Amino acid sequence: MRTGKQGRDYQWHGHDAKGRPRQGIVQAPDAALAHAQLRRQGISVAQLRRQWWTHTPTIKGRAITAMTRQWSALIRAGISLVPALQMLQRSAVAPAMATLLEQVRQDVEGGMPLSQALQRHPRHFGPLYVSMVHAGETAGILDTMMERLAQALEKNEALRSRLRSALTYPSVVIAIALAVLLLILLHVVPVFEDVFRSFGAELPWSTRVILGLSKAVNEWALWLTLAAVPLVLLLRRQWQQPAWQRQWHRRVLNLPAIGHLVRTSVLARWAHTLSALLATGVPLAEALPVAGNATGHPVYARINEHLQRRVAQG
Repeated sequence: MRTGKQGRDYQWHGHDAKGRPRQGIVQAPDAALAHAQLRRQGISVAQLRRQWWTHTPTIKGRAITAMTRQWSALIRAGISLVPALQMLQRSAVAPAMATLLEQVRQDVEGGMPLSQALQRHPRHFGPLYVSMVHAGETAGILDTMMERLAQALEKNEALRSRLRSALTYPSVVIAIALAVLLLILLHVVPVFEDVFRSFGAELPWSTRVILGLSKAVNEWALWLTLAAVPLVLLLRRQWQQPAWQRQWHRRVLNLPAIGHLVRTSVLARWAHTLSALLATGVPLAEALPVAGNATGHPVYARINEHLQRRVAQG
């Protein structure tokens, strides 16, 4: 079990309100707040220690989609929630998926609603997932809702797959072109430099530019490589700022071909999500925030926020 959203990582062992042994990782600014968070969850902590290095295994989106389709089939077949989770856990190939399903099952067996149990794992179950499950629980149509959720996830996964396929070829071509250019500047152009100088005539400006660029690359290659490390760290830190992300994504949207592709993909994901939520009876005012989060694009998320306010104002 992993709880909390920010702070240091603390590994804990203890017992829940029913005396069953539990363990997991909680995030909190300090140990005292970690104890307080666990107490609010009904956990009696026996051991708590700081984790200086943690590795959270990743579960790909298509694995969640496939699991949801299996889960939907089990529920529609009349299998109750906990046995269905047990069957999914036993059939899971990846250990990370089995662990995730085990944590969800334990929370559900402890009396927690399914939507709340899923909400404790935001990395794997997004707002769309939680909202549709919550709507199914409230209306008593969880089997129908899981079927629609599986369809929505499959549509979004197919859309992402098409987008990746469309971007793979140009990305590979650009990477190969840059590698060939670097190879030419480092090894081929220096060989021709001596040949050009033996001519004894003034070289064209374009040739001089290429020779100068090759010389600069050869002399500064090591320093440029060393400078790339702090530059990557700086860019990574800047990327965590929402304003910088919006500025970058706004520039990408203005690119000639890629911008149109990104706009089409984001709008399709927004429309799929909103359609799935409205079809399940979720009110528009509650569906719009989930659809905005599902876009995964800060520019369109900001536009969606303006749309929410205007809809709320009538």
